[in-house]
Formats: sequence, C-alpha cells, structure tokens
Amino acid sequence: MELMEKTLASEQVFDGRLLKVYRDRVELTNGGTSIREFVHHPGGAAVVALDADGNIYLERQFRYPYHKVVLEIPAGKLEPGEDPDHAIQRELSEEIGATAGRWDPLGYIMPSVGYTDEMLYLYLARDLTFGARHLDQDEFLEPFKVPFAEALAQAADGRINDAKTLAALFRADKLMREETNG
Repeated sequence: MELMEKTLASEQVFDGRLLKVYRDRVELTNGGTSIREFVHHPGGAAVVALDADGNIYLERQFRYPYHKVVLEIPAGKLEPGEDPDHAIQRELSEEIGATAGRWDPLGYIMPSVGYTDEMLYLYLARDLTFGARHLDQDEFLEPFKVPFAEALAQAADGRINDAKTLAALFRADKLMREETNG
C-alpha cells in the first residue's frame, strides 16, 4: 500500500506575522477525500552550546501558549530564505552573546507532525567565545549555564520538557559518546 495523500485544493485561512494556517482537501490512499488543516511555520534552528568546562547554556523564557516559563536551549526561527547554519549562529550570538569555533549538525526534528510543517535543525556548538548579547526588541529570556550531565538528568526526569531541547541534548550526548569511544 502506498501511503500518500494528494492535495486537491488548498485554502489559506489565516495569515499571521509568524504562522499561516491552511485547510486542504486531499485524496486519500483508498481514493476517498478528507480535509487536512495545518500550520505553516518557517522552521527554526536550535543549539546545544557547550563551553570548555562542560557546561551548556539554557534559557528561561516565558512561553505564552503554555503561560509558564520554559527551560530550553538557544533557538530561533528561520528568516525567509535563510540557511539554518546562518540562523543558529545569529541566534547564539543574540541570545547568549557567543560565537563558536566548532559546529556539529545534529539533524532535524519535526516537533509536531499532526498539525504543522515546522522543521527544527539542531546543532552542537563548541569552542565558545563570549561577547555582548543583543536580543530582539520583543525578546525576554534569562540565560544560565549548567553542567551537561545535569541538563541530561533534567531532560530524563522531566524537569526539561521542551521537545527541541530534549532531542538536541540526547543527540549531542550520543555524538560526544561516539567521539570519546572512537
């Protein structure tokens, strides 16, 4: 069986500053039709920033949809046509005031496949150099550092729940273990 859906018609029902919402009519695998609603998101990039002492940089940021402060790694959305490699370098500089001498891609994740086409590109940054932060005008966050092992423990026991942070931490851990074990 070929698992595929063919778009028959597409209607944009909301055009926001960040998000666009679509309602599509699709032909299903069995020949029937259905409606699919989804949110188009420009995508983003996120980074596990590891310093020479084995600490990573997390952020406390109020996230409106949840009405609470969330612990997460530095991240940001892609600008139209922007390469994820460029976006994450910009975000690292803006949010924690750092540049990195070494970048390792950790792949990408699809954070919520049921209703959005968002793709988040993950990175591990090392050999950090620090300068001044320069947040966007409407951006408020509190960066802090924590030993990498402690961040992994927080991810494992539920103190960190942000999907991109969880995926990036576990992928960074796997990469570093492979490097160590050669």
